[in-house]
Amino acid sequence: MGVFIFAEWTREGIHPVTYELLNEGRRLADLLEVPLGAIFLGPPEARDEAEALTEYGADRVFLALHPALATLRDDLATEIVVKVLREEAPEVMLFSATSRGQALAPRVAGKMKLGLTAHCIAFEIRPEDRALVQIRPSFGENVMAKIISRTKPQMATVRPGVFAPAEREPGRKGEVREVEVPETESAIEVKSFRPKEKKGVDLSEARVVVAGGRGMGSKELFDKLFELAALLEGAVGATRPVCHLGWVSEDHMIGVSGQTVSPRLYLGFGISGALHHVVGIKDPDFLVAVNIDPEAPLMQKADLAVVGDAREIVPLLIQRLKEIKGMAASKEGS
Repeated sequence: MGVFIFAEWTREGIHPVTYELLNEGRRLADLLEVPLGAIFLGPPEARDEAEALTEYGADRVFLALHPALATLRDDLATEIVVKVLREEAPEVMLFSATSRGQALAPRVAGKMKLGLTAHCIAFEIRPEDRALVQIRPSFGENVMAKIISRTKPQMATVRPGVFAPAEREPGRKGEVREVEVPETESAIEVKSFRPKEKKGVDLSEARVVVAGGRGMGSKELFDKLFELAALLEGAVGATRPVCHLGWVSEDHMIGVSGQTVSPRLYLGFGISGALHHVVGIKDPDFLVAVNIDPEAPLMQKADLAVVGDAREIVPLLIQRLKEIKGMAASKEGS
């Protein structure tokens, strides 16, 4: 019994999405009145971080520690996770929709012949039968689908950034159980690591997001958003069509197929506000939308909606910000 989450380990430590899963897992476990469990796979030196998951809401932590688990080996990890699930029989099992979570969850589902719902952004509990209602964009990402699994544990992957991370409660206690690691060797061999180079401000962590859609008209005009973002010390985001047009790389995509952002300030230029984009905008403190169509969905959601051509407004905004910064620099120098 229980609600379980997969606690993901990376070379830098426990992945931040783990704490997001713990927060939502805790909510679901309380609704079902069952304990919250976390399955953790990692190297021996990760023990302290793993045991501390109890302070973030986990009632039980299942530890599989071995040098071979310093990196995720899908085949070995699948055996361990399946063993725990068969022994503990939880009602719900959640993975993150990271590259590792998306590699492991289908293997576990296939091994146990379970259903799996991918890229969920919300969950509900159906009171009459304790079913997990799994909510995700569907049908071309234009509607929100509610999915219920016929198998248990009910399994889903969760988009990173959708839920707030759990807050730490120092001194909170929970049970820590050791899980035996199979003696069989993994068929996967890690040859080397090549960290992805990060350029500029991390979009998922940016306090200011300057995003553009097809309303920017061209790649040349879209590129002006980088200048604007630099002036605001923010990051550039984009809609899926813009990325597919080749105006910017998919690293900048916000939405179902991209990243989730939760900035203090979100500026959307030439973005209509289709569902597959807006689901990636999580509780901004202030949302500004600029569009020629006052009825565009993003304009309706905005705290400040500016009816106008983004192609004309962006250069004017850049010019004005430069003037303000110039005046500020002059005052400091005088």
